[in-house]
Amino acid sequence: MAYGRPMKGKFRRVPTTVHIPTGTLDIIDDYLEAQPGTTSRSDFIVAAIDAYLKQLGLQDDAGEVTTE
Repeated sequence: MAYGRPMKGKFRRVPTTVHIPTGTLDIIDDYLEAQPGTTSRSDFIVAAIDAYLKQLGLQDDAGEVTTE
């Protein structure tokens, strides 16, 4: 029996704890409030992590791990 809501998309997601300074959280929340219905806070944070991993060269555009 499955518990909780179904996972979005085909990727496995697990809950994590992220400690974010309140000022940064306010900036994110203000941005998301100005873009109603576009994304959730957690999806915004996941997108930011993906962008950073790509910048570091640890992930390609398809979301796969690179071996560089």
